[in-house]
Amino acid sequence: MFVNHVKSLLKEFASPVLDGLGLYDRRLRLMPSDSWTIAMYHRVIEDPAQDPFALGMCVTRRYFDQQMAYFRRHFSPIGLSDAVRRILCGEPLPPRALSVTFDDGYLDNFAVALPVLRAHAMDATLFVPTGGLDDDQPLWWDRVIHALDATDVPYLVPADLGIPLPDERLSMRAWHRRTTVNRVLDALWTLSHDRLVDVLGRIDRALPPVRKVAPVGRRMNSRQVVEMHRAGIEIGAHSVRHSNLSLETPAVVRHEMQTSKNVLEALCDAPINGFAYPAGWKNADTEAAARECGFDYAVSTVSGINRTGSDRFTLARVGMPDTPVSDLKRALVSVIQRTVTNAKS
Repeated sequence: MFVNHVKSLLKEFASPVLDGLGLYDRRLRLMPSDSWTIAMYHRVIEDPAQDPFALGMCVTRRYFDQQMAYFRRHFSPIGLSDAVRRILCGEPLPPRALSVTFDDGYLDNFAVALPVLRAHAMDATLFVPTGGLDDDQPLWWDRVIHALDATDVPYLVPADLGIPLPDERLSMRAWHRRTTVNRVLDALWTLSHDRLVDVLGRIDRALPPVRKVAPVGRRMNSRQVVEMHRAGIEIGAHSVRHSNLSLETPAVVRHEMQTSKNVLEALCDAPINGFAYPAGWKNADTEAAARECGFDYAVSTVSGINRTGSDRFTLARVGMPDTPVSDLKRALVSVIQRTVTNAKS
């Protein structure tokens, strides 16, 4: 917790100073001419209380608005499918090409992010898991986050909950709770879907809510997904159940991909060209399945900048920070430098 606080202070004070000196702008001008940045968002929220543990999935509206304005002025925004089409046709991408993506289909993408995108004439792609789309059913990790936020237990016993962690106890005191939540979620991603369902049931039974906290993150329904599509937002597939596909059999992986593609194509009456690996979990089998299911491309959560010749089924993205533009530039510079260094090695 203390380390995160120190990092936050460094970003708040150091990034504006370095940006004011022009350091980030000079380095960003050195971006390779064929670079293609894919920005990754999950939620855009009005109230920071909606992100109780600051897990990196939420960007507040004011920072999102600043970031879209910056991208519009200093990059060449392009839709994902348009960029892939150009690559397949041998056409060059515009200089400093940039695409905006959202994972998971949260309601705030429709209610909060869409008006901002429209105001800045920005294209975007929304990757939607189809399971429970019209049941107002939260995504599984939001159930866990809400349960751990609303409980007042002093500690968790992982063995009692079926959580695959070696610890006898995990502290739920204020200074440790965020670390505990991160560890629990990381552990749950190592479970197949069937085992995960069992653990979620145990958590719900063991940790009934006793404190009033922010409501669980809500998802769009089918009607709102269609409205996003009609507003010009590209819709992409994101599986049915949003589980770790690298743990599933090839048959289950293909079912998750093809079913989500079919459902969304029927909803939008349009081709669904792209797939986002849930939480970025992928392997050679999942990449092959994405090709076999007829997708034109698939995006990962690997942090990096794409270049001419990048594999269309392992496209890298850059997770967007909940920070002003000065710190966004710092994040982009860091990723670009790492990508260029890796390409040289």
